[in-house]
Amino acid sequence: MRKHLLKCKKAVFAICTAIIAVSFAYPPYTANAAKTLSQLKSERETLATKTKNAKSELQKIQSEKADMSEQIKAMDSVINAAQQQLQQSQADLNEVNKRLEASKTALEEAKKNRENQNEVFGKRIKYFYEHGETGYIDIILEAKGVSDMLLRMQYVEDIMNYDKSLLDKLKATEDTIAKKTEEIKEEKTAAEEIVAENQKNEQEVQAELANKKAKMQQYAQNEANFKKLLADTEQSSKNIERLIQQSSSSSYSSKNSSSYVYTGGKLNWPVPSRAASPSSESSGFGYRSRPIGSGTEFHTGYDIPASYGSAIVAAESGTVIYAGWMNGYGNTIMINHGGGLVTLYGHNSSLTVSKGQTVKRGQQVARCGATGNATGNHCHFEVRLNGKAVSPEPYLGVKNIAG
Repeated sequence: MRKHLLKCKKAVFAICTAIIAVSFAYPPYTANAAKTLSQLKSERETLATKTKNAKSELQKIQSEKADMSEQIKAMDSVINAAQQQLQQSQADLNEVNKRLEASKTALEEAKKNRENQNEVFGKRIKYFYEHGETGYIDIILEAKGVSDMLLRMQYVEDIMNYDKSLLDKLKATEDTIAKKTEEIKEEKTAAEEIVAENQKNEQEVQAELANKKAKMQQYAQNEANFKKLLADTEQSSKNIERLIQQSSSSSYSSKNSSSYVYTGGKLNWPVPSRAASPSSESSGFGYRSRPIGSGTEFHTGYDIPASYGSAIVAAESGTVIYAGWMNGYGNTIMINHGGGLVTLYGHNSSLTVSKGQTVKRGQQVARCGATGNATGNHCHFEVRLNGKAVSPEPYLGVKNIAG
């Protein structure tokens, strides 16, 4: 009989060991600290409102028959708002997919936990079935003396407690599986909604870009308008020269003068998502056929196409002397590097630095876009020496293609 009690004791020890092993091998699932689905939805609704307001402002400007530069600025606001909506919905989709994968992993973990616990419980039942000639009552009744009976009762109580513990764990695992299954269903539905929203937003952005391009082409076909566009561009170039001269003059605020002084050397390529190569240029420095309307124009820098929102980085350390909208150039950044050298980054969708800020070489200063007189996402990069536009080729070390 003592041999049988010893076997019972070993069985209890085996069960304890198995339970501890299961607990460590399959820790309870912890909820993801990421944004909730309702938070993601709220952010998308805020951006949708922003897009709607931008469209309303555009309609107002067009009805007032404002000049083309004002209309372009308003159209850019609509396009940027729509692009932000598209980016946010894509980010939301990525977030939901990540949560979905986490849910699937947790579900698989819960299933394994349940299977492991079932296996342990099965072994437990099998043991007492195979050695069932002595039941719980028999174990107690066959005690020799009070102390032996108390010891046997403790064994029985331990075994029953472990049985209950196993059953409780099995129930908890089943509940976890059920909960995670429902979460996966909800997140899958949310993901499907975001995919549909993505497609709608993408179509809206493309439609707005096409509308802007058509308006600009129509406007530029008229000779008087064509001359006005040229005059606006020339005026913007003069404004750039004036700003550079201001930043270099002793009377200008000291915070806008560059603490870094360029003394030579190769500048950093401003669009890291594209290779520093002539093949990455869509237009170079020099005379070219106008991309909008007819005729020719002098192009004052390198055009480097990139996807919407791509990082635009500082070509060298320096101080931002301009950060804002500029006719023709759209959202523009200008950086004074000292030694008479200034770099310009035009047509950005948004700016990530402000006027007066000190920046480091390679630091992001803007995000790529198509604001101003542009119909496709790209960075218009200029090098200005003592206010005058010069070829970026010797500074970047990248061959200039035909203007």
